[in-house]
Amino acid sequence: MPQAFAVVTGTKQLEEEFAGHASIVKRYFSINGQQVVKVDGDTATGVVYSQMKMVREEDGKEVITDYSVKYDDTYVRQNGAWLIKERASHYIIIEARTLQG
Repeated sequence: MPQAFAVVTGTKQLEEEFAGHASIVKRYFSINGQQVVKVDGDTATGVVYSQMKMVREEDGKEVITDYSVKYDDTYVRQNGAWLIKERASHYIIIEARTLQG
């Protein structure tokens, strides 16, 4: 059964969590794939699939972690712009390995 490992509420807490995590990442790559959205007026729900790679240093070696992620999103339209109101991240595959070379 899936368990939440972090619950983040509000922009300030999101910035703090991201800054803490980003401080250990040397390089980062992300690509978003398929996205399906159902719009209902000024609200919407959607599913987004993403691939991420993060490189960090561990014991003097570079370690890359590959993430395959599914996001379940709730969106809201404010002042003509669509914003993410809520996001649940589901890490489907996580693989870490030492980089060679």
